[in-house]
Amino acid sequence: MILKKRLSRIIAFVISCVLVGICVFRGIFIINANMSEIENRSDRGDLMESFEYSHDMYRLFDQLWAVSSIYLKNTDSRNRFTCSKEYEKSARQALTELGLMDKSGSIVIDDRRGFEYYACCGDRVLTNTRKAPEELKGDYSIAYVNGRQDNWPMGVKYGHSIENRWYTTNYGMTYYIMSGYLPKSGAALFDYDTEGLDSYTDERGVRIYYKTDGSTPVPESRYENSYNDNTVLENADREAFEQFSHDEDTKYILPDERYEHEESENINTENKNTAYVGNMSEVTDTDMYMFYDEDSGKWFKVSKNKFRKTDGDSSDITIYIRPSDSLIAEYEQYTAQRGQAEQNFVHSVMPLVPVGIAGLIIGLLLLFCCGYDARKKKFALSMPDHIFAELPVLFIISASMAAFLTAYEGINEFRRVFDDYYKDIDMGGIIAGCAVTACYAIGLGCLITLSTRAKCRSLMKTSLTGRLLALLWKGIRRTVSYIRGRLRSRSVRRIERSALKNDLFARRFLIRTAIAVGAELLVCMATLTVGEFEAFIVGSLLVLILYVIFSLRDHSDIAGIAKQIADMNGGDYSPREVPERSPAYGMTNNLNNISDGIRTAVDKQVQSERMKIELVTNVSHDLKTPLTSIISYIDLLSAEEMSPAARDYVTVISQKSDRLKTMVSDLFDLAKATSHTDVSSEQIDAVILTQQVIGDMADRIEQSGMEVRTAIEAESAPITAEGKKLYRVLQNLIDNALKYSMAGTRIYVTLANKDGYTDIAVKNISAEEMDFTPEEITERFTRGDKSRTTEGNGLGLSIAKSFTEACGGKFDIDIDGDMFTAHVRLPLTEQSSEEKK
Repeated sequence: MILKKRLSRIIAFVISCVLVGICVFRGIFIINANMSEIENRSDRGDLMESFEYSHDMYRLFDQLWAVSSIYLKNTDSRNRFTCSKEYEKSARQALTELGLMDKSGSIVIDDRRGFEYYACCGDRVLTNTRKAPEELKGDYSIAYVNGRQDNWPMGVKYGHSIENRWYTTNYGMTYYIMSGYLPKSGAALFDYDTEGLDSYTDERGVRIYYKTDGSTPVPESRYENSYNDNTVLENADREAFEQFSHDEDTKYILPDERYEHEESENINTENKNTAYVGNMSEVTDTDMYMFYDEDSGKWFKVSKNKFRKTDGDSSDITIYIRPSDSLIAEYEQYTAQRGQAEQNFVHSVMPLVPVGIAGLIIGLLLLFCCGYDARKKKFALSMPDHIFAELPVLFIISASMAAFLTAYEGINEFRRVFDDYYKDIDMGGIIAGCAVTACYAIGLGCLITLSTRAKCRSLMKTSLTGRLLALLWKGIRRTVSYIRGRLRSRSVRRIERSALKNDLFARRFLIRTAIAVGAELLVCMATLTVGEFEAFIVGSLLVLILYVIFSLRDHSDIAGIAKQIADMNGGDYSPREVPERSPAYGMTNNLNNISDGIRTAVDKQVQSERMKIELVTNVSHDLKTPLTSIISYIDLLSAEEMSPAARDYVTVISQKSDRLKTMVSDLFDLAKATSHTDVSSEQIDAVILTQQVIGDMADRIEQSGMEVRTAIEAESAPITAEGKKLYRVLQNLIDNALKYSMAGTRIYVTLANKDGYTDIAVKNISAEEMDFTPEEITERFTRGDKSRTTEGNGLGLSIAKSFTEACGGKFDIDIDGDMFTAHVRLPLTEQSSEEKK
């Protein structure tokens, strides 16, 4: 697997972020260069796609449509109105409010862009050019022919509906709906005198006049809104109501839920023909009814005739609007340059694509290889992988949103802030690039830790949700177990109740706590009920002090139990005596019983060890006597004359008897070392002892043909141990190395003082494959040579371990491939001379 080591993955992570950062920075600078060019063109006014251009074009259309519908439609060739005086007055007022007529009565068209336009209604024409209408047609022109849109102009920034509407009503009002480019979004023309009439303002801000004699139908939305509104009748104009309150054959429009209240308090009900209805559809037997207008706060009569409107016909209106030739030429030149700029932009960005793809591929490769531990040779969690998994997920979402916002609007905001301070460099782009790159690095790092958890199947275990679910599941299991235990442990509960009864400390604690709580309640009732807060504080402190004093008195007795436990841990099992009224009496008796049990067990163990030693000693003595006789007779037999075959037999018997003698001696020594009963410790120097062992075994080393090298790093190593046993330990280790080392290799004996211990190590390279563990090789009668063709009885390392532990040290085996190392660690009695320095 590639990227096995953590360092290589860190380098790959940095490379991925650098490659992506290069793409981001370079892309921002390229986009900035193109945007600067576009902004420069926009500042010169050569863009027909600007907001102002589109706004001015459609604003001019709305002006021409309003003039054609209101003015040209109602005037003759001499610019005289052909309608009634009342309608002419409304038309002039509407044109003035729309900004299309000055004080002298002349039409005013605001053509700030110098467009060429042509508008006609029937035979009435309004134009600023001598060109024929057909000449004004084109791809960049607005064409509104016979009341319908005929062409959508090119070069505008956004679309706009030019299907304007207007309608007439059945009582002499004409209503025009305008777009949002004029000062008002609507206009109302009336064919009757509106002087002194009441009015209301509709949702478009247009004032609608109506007659209170009932001859003016009102749109249903007016009284429907009043019916649904909860306006109280007291808000109405009382004088206007009193004016109509005695009229016969009149009904009043009121909400049903206020019927009784309004009838009893506010409305004169002497007229039997007066009724109260909640909807105008219920009126069937009268021609008039009252309506309350919440805008004006007045009552007025409404005709039973319904409000009707008829859509107006604009088929006689034609409008053309065309930009100037110079503006069209400039826009076409800009379009060509923009196309070339887009091609240049693509050519500039294309070299960055492989770099960005390479960075992303490295990031994906990290997701596949992350989490691998080369030392453990498997995927493993590291320290960041133990953070709650929800946090990386939150970081990924936040980093994605931050990168998106930075790319969408953040770059412009950064530039707006820093452009005033940095003129020569694009500091805003640099900060935006750093922000996007940092977001990528954070997101990739979070994905890496999530991928590692998924590979180790620990995603849920390392998440807060998973842990909460695990705790919930554990709680359910514990609850079930508790219920089962409660059902099965009645006898145990009896024992616990009995123990609680006999436990004076627990009983005194419960009684003391109950008394303190009761006293505190009495203090509360005696003080707070009469408002004596200071007395409550004093009484509460007194109760608390008494509770603490009695608790400390019992605690002093419990401290004696802690001391007894500490003494038992140190080996003092003598019993303690306390008064029967002491809260520690029950626990002290239990500890005394435990001490008696431990002393009995220790005595039995010591007796068993003594019997074992006596048994081993007796058996060893019984074996040594006949074995000595056998060896003596073999020596006598060897001195006799005999055939070569008999001589070979005698030799074999001699070798086996010597081996048996050694095994009996080792077994005897091992038994005594295990019992720890015959250790005679003394102050010795491990450095001198090690050198002495190596010197005494010089002949044995020379006969083996192996080379022993020493590395003694300390001048002295004072320890407390039995010299003979420690001598035997080192002798066994060196002898074991001489037996099992590979030919031609060296044996290393080292000694060093570390952390208050002296460490004696014997290292050698095994001649055979070591397919055993350190625990197995130190067991009795276990040999590294499974074929058992070499010398030894499998007790050497076991004796070395037992003797080392008998001397108060530690014996460890370290196996690394074919390297076999035995460590003997013994505590120093004082610092060596090197450590003192």
